Amino acid sequence: MKIWKNGNDEGVTPPNHFGGLKVLDVVPFAGRNFCVQVSKAPPGGGGELHHHDDWAQVFYVAEGELTFETGRETFTLTKGQAVLFEPGDPHYTINKSNTDSLSLVFTIKQ
Repeated sequence: MKIWKNGNDEGVTPPNHFGGLKVLDVVPFAGRNFCVQVSKAPPGGGGELHHHDDWAQVFYVAEGELTFETGRETFTLTKGQAVLFEPGDPHYTINKSNTDSLSLVFTIKQ
């Protein structure tokens, strides 16, 4: 068993992310094939269009809303909704609302 108690840490802005978005590794990869992150996006915060070759990602919106663009469609998820991006699926995120967005991001290495 391993317990992490870093949930109050601020996190970092990853490369190719903008607008004050911060990501905190709650459960880091550290020799595992998965990680769990908390992603906090203030209004206007997000991540540029990208994809992961070897990772699947689930975004679960815990608070607020988050808009996703895939190059073919745009959709907004609100509290309690989720999306799965398989390896190779392009995605762009932005918080278009007037309130902060909080998401859990589950990343699984394929």
